[in-house]
Amino acid sequence: MDATAFVEIGRVAKTHGLVGEVSVIVTVDLPASRLVGLEVWFVPPPVGVRSARIESVRPGPKGPLFTLEGVRDIGAAGTLRGATVLARSCDVPEAEEEFDPVGFEVVDSARGTIGRIVDVIVTGANDVWVVEGPFGEVLVPVIDDVVMNIDEERERIEVDLLPGLLPEG
Repeated sequence: MDATAFVEIGRVAKTHGLVGEVSVIVTVDLPASRLVGLEVWFVPPPVGVRSARIESVRPGPKGPLFTLEGVRDIGAAGTLRGATVLARSCDVPEAEEEFDPVGFEVVDSARGTIGRIVDVIVTGANDVWVVEGPFGEVLVPVIDDVVMNIDEERERIEVDLLPGLLPEG
């Protein structure tokens, strides 16, 4: 098989816990969660586990933790330590174009135009848009309860701000 048919997904850094999870340093420009279901191969091939399917990915203390098909204990996981993780390039999901809302107009359903997004604060829970306009600086949490519609063509975002996000009066 042609070597260019494979792409490096990451490298197994260490084991995690007793049930076979491994910490992987991901080298592709994708969220690790998008790799679930992908069949991967390990180089150099360890004894026992030459390939596996990624069953799940969850956040770990120092990066994503992978659960792999057929790896159910710390011994099997330990054989993967230091291995490069490869996948068929045709199986790797395409990177999604990142949405950049800076410059978009923000319009509240009750108060009208709030202003334009000047910055995005990335937090662990959700992003927060920094909006400058007639109400001064307004911090808008990017959550389903607030963001109603994003019109990328018109560069306009409709929101329903929660009480307390704007000065009253």
